[in-house]
Amino acid sequence: MCLGALKLYCCHLALGEELKQQKMELARLPCPRSLLVFGLVLAVSLGFCAEFVAGVCEPIELPFCEGLAYNHTVMPNVLGHVDQKTAEQDVNGFSALVLLECSPELKPFLCAVYVPECVSGRPKPVCRATCESARLGCERFMNKRGSFWPSELDCTNFSYGDCEYGLTASEIQKKLFDMGHAVGDQVLSLHTARILMSLKDDEKTGKLNTNKFQELQSYVSTVKTEFLAYGRANDGVVSEDQMKNALRARDLRLNELNFGLLWDRYSNAGQIGYDDFVAILARLDALKTRFRTHRMTNLPCDCMMASFSLDDFIRDTLL
Repeated sequence: MCLGALKLYCCHLALGEELKQQKMELARLPCPRSLLVFGLVLAVSLGFCAEFVAGVCEPIELPFCEGLAYNHTVMPNVLGHVDQKTAEQDVNGFSALVLLECSPELKPFLCAVYVPECVSGRPKPVCRATCESARLGCERFMNKRGSFWPSELDCTNFSYGDCEYGLTASEIQKKLFDMGHAVGDQVLSLHTARILMSLKDDEKTGKLNTNKFQELQSYVSTVKTEFLAYGRANDGVVSEDQMKNALRARDLRLNELNFGLLWDRYSNAGQIGYDDFVAILARLDALKTRFRTHRMTNLPCDCMMASFSLDDFIRDTLL
């Protein structure tokens, strides 16, 4: 359609040129002149030409976005707000949600949208992973109050490119608690959160992106359901036989010596609570995955063996 024409006009505007050869250029474009002019006005009003035209960095004036890692923005933003005062009217509607602390990423995400960081006169792209994390933590609170995640903030509108993002173990612990992954007064410890993170931290960065956290959240939900099934008759704890059954159900078959060592380490008065139950399964699942990664093939025996470097062995056993 007229996309090429709009980009051509934007490039001319960015260079400050007089459009002297307008007629010649328009003649080559399969786009009516009236539609082109209308489209140009619309594109400029919506910030379409921001890709080509560098703006002027200006100090952030929104109280809502004070205390960010950056203090200068550039307009228009991705929603088409042409000045900060207009953007402020919309972003202030999220103040109550921010006070709920439903997600540590909500405020940074909203500010990245409404008053984006100014980088060489252009707005820094909004990270899709930050959007997804903010939505994951807060959408259920919004739904309980009869509201919905705004369509203009749909995370598919943003890209994973240039994302500087990741959840640490302590942030994972908090998010799992906020999402209801506790059993009565039994909550997951930071130590268990670190084990859980290692289960999904394929890149060994010490952080999880939103997709990996969603996988982890699903894993914890399944383990919690298993614990409740075993512990319901025992006042929220698991017996030795129930722990063995839980391991067998996951094809985590330990010999008596290894199970005894595991049980002695984690059990208290002959039983195991929720936090330790999750830690045991996550630790063994992670070790099983590591073993398979290093597994040797074409062996002259009907056996399973793996080859580890010393660093790999130390890291895996420290889980």
